[in-house]
Amino acid sequence: MQATERAERELGAEALPAVLAAQRADDPALALFRALDAGLARAPGHLLLTVLVYHRELGESQRAYSSRPLEYPIGGRKTLGQAPRMRQVLASGEPFLGSSRQDIVDNYADHATLLAMGCESIVNMPVRWGTEVLGTVNLLHAQGRYAEADLPRIAAWAQLSAPAFLATLLRR
Repeated sequence: MQATERAERELGAEALPAVLAAQRADDPALALFRALDAGLARAPGHLLLTVLVYHRELGESQRAYSSRPLEYPIGGRKTLGQAPRMRQVLASGEPFLGSSRQDIVDNYADHATLLAMGCESIVNMPVRWGTEVLGTVNLLHAQGRYAEADLPRIAAWAQLSAPAFLATLLRR
């Protein structure tokens, strides 16, 4: 068995019970976002995880989940004009990997808050439903913490959360 295939099977064995349990919860979207948070906290880890759903017709995103709601409360909104890196990820459907403090400063208006939390590297992972990008899962950690090798696991967990994105968009 190839290393990639083995990793996918291990992730499936880890994620499937969490996803199934979330779908039976009173608030399946919140439970699924919490499962996403827990799965990505195990590996590759994060100091902050946020979930942003994209409201295409409004040209803005809204925070649907945050692992640190005091600093980044649920419900916060950003226009795409305020977040050029997010605009790029949503338009391209490709993740952004920023591995340095300078990547945070150059790309995020709230860099002072992020840096004060120790967040000096970032992954913005788009979540798709077919060809449509529904939003992003955003992980932040210490400088140099994320690498290309982390992206498949992050992408898998992010895609498993797609039903929660859809439910959140339908609730608006």
